[in-house]
Amino acid sequence: MPDSRRPVNSRLPRDAAGSLDSHGGTGGITANSMCSCGEFLEVYKEGVTFRVRCPESIDPGRTNPNAPFVAAVADSVGSSSPVVARVLLQGRDILEMAVFERQVDKAAVVQLLHASKESLVVCEKVAKRVASHVDSIINEIRAHGLKRDSRGRTVYPFPQAPELEANTTAFLVNAKRAIQSICRLPSLFLSVEPKDTNFDALVKTLSKAAGTSSPVTKFVRSNAAAVRYLIDLRNFQEHPGAKRTIVDNFAVMPDGSVAVPMWYVSGETPRPIRDEMLAAVGFLVQIAEAMLIHLVMGAVSKQIPFVMEEIDDTHVNPKTPIRYRLSIDIKRLRADAQASN
Repeated sequence: MPDSRRPVNSRLPRDAAGSLDSHGGTGGITANSMCSCGEFLEVYKEGVTFRVRCPESIDPGRTNPNAPFVAAVADSVGSSSPVVARVLLQGRDILEMAVFERQVDKAAVVQLLHASKESLVVCEKVAKRVASHVDSIINEIRAHGLKRDSRGRTVYPFPQAPELEANTTAFLVNAKRAIQSICRLPSLFLSVEPKDTNFDALVKTLSKAAGTSSPVTKFVRSNAAAVRYLIDLRNFQEHPGAKRTIVDNFAVMPDGSVAVPMWYVSGETPRPIRDEMLAAVGFLVQIAEAMLIHLVMGAVSKQIPFVMEEIDDTHVNPKTPIRYRLSIDIKRLRADAQASN
């Protein structure tokens, strides 16, 4: 509705188009990598995220005729990250292409994908940081062995991955947050409450809402154990009791060998933190994209022959490495049109 306080055709400085001088990072803005996330817009280079706020989000009451656009470097991760590309940008592209049988709040879905992306970016950074520390120490030990004191009896200083407890906590907190965001996605496509925070609970909800044999229910069920493993590591770290999460740094074993950093819930098998963090990031990216794909394919209009295409490795763009896109089967569309005639 026009503002009655000013002429309909008047334009204030704040109503002019904004622009972004994208200093920082390498190259230009990545093609098709602007994503509206509610009150702000994210714009990506390969290795940088910019966050842009428009005058309307800064001054919705229109009290300042000169309200500016505000742009800031939000992150040192950009569109070349599989997390950004496959969780957020790929998901947004799929949603924009889709025509649904029932009303789906696409903006709300993008908001959840963005929340998942934010948590997984932290996981990705922590995993790479821990891997770098661990690899550096292993390479140093292989090249020069373990240092000893002047008497030769004591291994000193024995190498330790720095801030391992803090890094582990940051990783598990954000992995759990990402899982919780992913668990809320079904509520935007199906008639279910956004109450579940893990796959064990979600599979029960989906079994009632979509059926036990539906693709999305089968998907959640088949991945429930792996998701539970990550959540247990966090839960027994935050709330230790009879069981607790144990984080061991580099350690000397009885036979003189050196064990890499491990984590585990007490009573269970220790696993290498470096490898598990990197694998968990890849796993959660796949979980986020697969959840969205199952939900979209279950909700798109049956009048249009939608298909989900997997992009061949040789055609994946490293600047924005998306792996799936929603498209229309033109041959089927033509065949259906001929049959109806």
